[in-house]
Amino acid sequence: MSYQTQELLKAIRVEGEGWEGAAREQLEAGRNFFLIVPDCEEGLARFCHAFGLESDCLKHGKFNRSDLLRMGQYVDGAAFDEMLIAWDAEELVAFLEQIDFPMSRPPHVKNFMVYSSLWGIMSQHDDVRIARAWLEDSEQWDRTRLSQPHVYQWTNGAWKML
Repeated sequence: MSYQTQELLKAIRVEGEGWEGAAREQLEAGRNFFLIVPDCEEGLARFCHAFGLESDCLKHGKFNRSDLLRMGQYVDGAAFDEMLIAWDAEELVAFLEQIDFPMSRPPHVKNFMVYSSLWGIMSQHDDVRIARAWLEDSEQWDRTRLSQPHVYQWTNGAWKML
């Protein structure tokens, strides 16, 4: 899994058919993404259950308009508009980070990763030196404070930034 930042962040609406596949595609690619939950608590539980998470799995990922404005340049235009409409309709909007999902932990991924809290998992490695070299050599991203990636290590059951 290696992520290219030329692709803008997407939003997935938890309703109808196909939303699970779209969310799974983002997760398997290591990308962070937005989630729009029209029926708030029920939709939230449906999403969390579909991915084997606790029923309140998005309690920390709630997102607001000022957050969106800060991140606007990194968000797909249609997703940006859809989130504005969702807030007007009092729907839940959340930003999901890969690092929070069980499928983003060993043995599903390697013990070292280059991770951006904006983009998600950019690369993964077996050795910290290779991860650091990848980070130093790579110029694939906009180096703003918001998108700055770091090397993380899985240790004692959690990801720790090095």
